Amino acid sequence: MHNDHLDFETIQAASDIISAIVESSLQERESVIPLNHERFTFFKKIKDPISISFKNTEVYLKIKLNFIKGKNILEETLQIQEEIKDEIVHLTGLEVKRVDLSIQKIIPAGNSLPER
Repeated sequence: MHNDHLDFETIQAASDIISAIVESSLQERESVIPLNHERFTFFKKIKDPISISFKNTEVYLKIKLNFIKGKNILEETLQIQEEIKDEIVHLTGLEVKRVDLSIQKIIPAGNSLPER
């Protein structure tokens, strides 16, 4: 993009597209169980598993997920990061500076029911 700064509507549209890209990428992976967006406990609401921030036209992502035990975590996370970054660049034209993945739980292979 040629702008040094994004306006609110552009940021909102880009956030929606980026969220869809992340959710789609994570759902396609057998090794990952994505977290739900909203979960209430007795005391508080747990924050969204996808955090998107912008600095000018740069995108920074923080993604929380659960991982299935027995898979190569390093290999899978590197592939996920690269796939998400490439899709965002391709679909939005924005520069992706970081894709940070945070594994919340490692779930035994037989218990791969979403614990979200």
